[in-house]
Amino acid sequence: MTHPFASTSRGQRESLLALCNEFRDDQAAQKINLMIGMYKQGDGKPYVLPSVKKAKENIFADPSWHHEYRESFIGNKSFREASDRLFFGDKSPVARNKRVATMQTLGGTGACHSAATLLRHHYAPWKFTSPHVFIPQESWTNHAFVFTSLQIRVSFIPYYDPVTGGLDIGAFKAAILNLPPKSVVILQTGAQNPTGCDPSPGQWQHLASVLNELGHLALFDAAYPGFASGDFDEDLYSLRLFVDSEIPVMLAATYGKCFDLYSERVGTLSVVAPDQDIRQRLEIQMRLLARAETGHMPDFGSTIVETILNDHNLDLQWRQEVREMARELQSRRWQLKAKLEALGTPGNWSYITNHKGIYLGLSLRQIHHLRGQHHVYLQLSGRLSIAYEPPPSF
Repeated sequence: MTHPFASTSRGQRESLLALCNEFRDDQAAQKINLMIGMYKQGDGKPYVLPSVKKAKENIFADPSWHHEYRESFIGNKSFREASDRLFFGDKSPVARNKRVATMQTLGGTGACHSAATLLRHHYAPWKFTSPHVFIPQESWTNHAFVFTSLQIRVSFIPYYDPVTGGLDIGAFKAAILNLPPKSVVILQTGAQNPTGCDPSPGQWQHLASVLNELGHLALFDAAYPGFASGDFDEDLYSLRLFVDSEIPVMLAATYGKCFDLYSERVGTLSVVAPDQDIRQRLEIQMRLLARAETGHMPDFGSTIVETILNDHNLDLQWRQEVREMARELQSRRWQLKAKLEALGTPGNWSYITNHKGIYLGLSLRQIHHLRGQHHVYLQLSGRLSIAYEPPPSF
């Protein structure tokens, strides 16, 4: 069986807007859109976390809450500090020693764009060569666009093995070993988009040793923490391993998925600095960047996040809700695998349950068949979102 991502034409890019318009104009009664990675309830309706509902009640009941500009261009200090504790850990030495420069961003895309902008203007190794980043061949399609929009060259490196249906750790590690010293490598912390295939802890340790040896900078994208294992801390193992190994690290993160705050556009960009002096200089550049792009950051979504993270009971409730979403996603994987096997569908479908998170991959032939014969809409990247469960009548 030709496994997902085996085609050499994966580099093709198509317009998501055009495909959404095609879906909208499709008159088929049972059409379905599996392109967008948003968690849905079993009836296909949007899901609002109970902890988020409670946080909003608390905010609205607070007589001091207002719509005026907040204290900083880069987001409230309490929100940024709560974010540092969440992503880097309560006992993180870099957070305790004030070595992390963090700014609020407009979602994960805004975090990636801010990271690219800071690198474009301030990453010292690029002052002697043309800006160039390296991205896994199977990665979020917007990664490449964000960097090329800033005239930063993008090259793809092998990541996925279509024969085994898993990470090609040998090719991935060899590619990183062959990069010029102090290269910038884009990585995802967990529930990888679009494959759902993540390195194991042992493989992350091997990758950390390689990046450390060559002085590479790791730009982590944390879009789905909690959605792989159900445990936020476990899903951030790779990030914390790299930080503890003193590898240069940037983190582009979003709260859109793990808090179901998609349209609120709440994200953060964090840069781990070697000392407090450079952290302060980074924060100055972050304030200048935020001032130029947005003036002030929107506050409502970040206040919801801050309210939950700074309330012990709400924080525990939210973490349990993330675990439940992760379990539900894995259950849907098992159901899909069982259905394919019950139908006698040719091939080995074990990769569906071996992988984690929202996405799994299909081949181009399968995608065209689903689109043309069954009005199931997917992108050519092979990304299929299992986070949207069709109603039982489908």
